[in-house]
Amino acid sequence: MQVQVDIGFENLIRIVKQLPKDQLLKFKKELDKEIVEDNELKDLKSFLLDAPVFTDEQIATIEQTRKEINKWRLK
Repeated sequence: MQVQVDIGFENLIRIVKQLPKDQLLKFKKELDKEIVEDNELKDLKSFLLDAPVFTDEQIATIEQTRKEINKWRLK
């Protein structure tokens, strides 16, 4: 069963502050885990966008090498 409750941010803060210490720590761990996962995705995206790219000359060399390897394999 799933129940969805629509409460305001201020009410949510008040409820969280009323949690016992052990539950508050558990809640904080969950929030931190979500933040870390989000940061990891951003880090991967920025890594991929900032990664080095092949020059046109390097791509041509790779294509030529593939052609030569394919010729060799078909012999």
